[in-house]
Amino acid sequence: MQARRRSIRFAALGIASFAVAIVATLPASLIVRNADWRSGVGGTVWNGEVGVAGGSRIEWRFAPLRSLTSLGFAVDWTATGPDTDLGGQAILSPGGVRIDRASGSADTSLLEAVQPGLPFTCDAAVQVDLPRLSTVAGSAMAEGRIAIDPGSCATRPGGVATATPAMLLTAEHVGRETRIRLVPEGQRRRTLVDATLGDDATLRLTMTGDGAATLPFAGVPAGAAISTGL
Repeated sequence: MQARRRSIRFAALGIASFAVAIVATLPASLIVRNADWRSGVGGTVWNGEVGVAGGSRIEWRFAPLRSLTSLGFAVDWTATGPDTDLGGQAILSPGGVRIDRASGSADTSLLEAVQPGLPFTCDAAVQVDLPRLSTVAGSAMAEGRIAIDPGSCATRPGGVATATPAMLLTAEHVGRETRIRLVPEGQRRRTLVDATLGDDATLRLTMTGDGAATLPFAGVPAGAAISTGL
């Protein structure tokens, strides 16, 4: 009986090793869809990279142990390029994405990769400190802050650029929801955008009068409330 159990363990280990070997050699293009923001893709699913229009590059390395314990595809990732030096951890699952310990600097051109459907484009540098961001329904949440340097944004396609001030985006998780606020840097009481992210991955945001005047390229009138799923 003991010999049989040992044989089963060795067989299971062999199957797992074979599966890992297959994953290690699959091309990275299988998990990164073709899109306007993508300027190229290389490597494998285990260790790959994708170029972002604007000059940045996102690289990842598969984390097998974290993948087993989290029941998802776990990676360590970095983003580098003009005004960009960002890194963290991520877990991809059928229910969404969880990002941990994201920190560093980035150019807003990375928004193309995160939210390619935005009706505007921006040119500004940001400082990121996000201990946790999850879009997984049932456990969606955010915690941290993003400091945005002065820059400019314009509507698509070819809209007139609007100068934007230094701003601060904060996220605080309380209970079953996350409170998110966008304010001008140094003016915490002057809210531009007020939002909540529920643990069901529903984002509800309201544009204030100050926000509509400061961010006209967003195309959202003052007082308008928008609800969307992540």
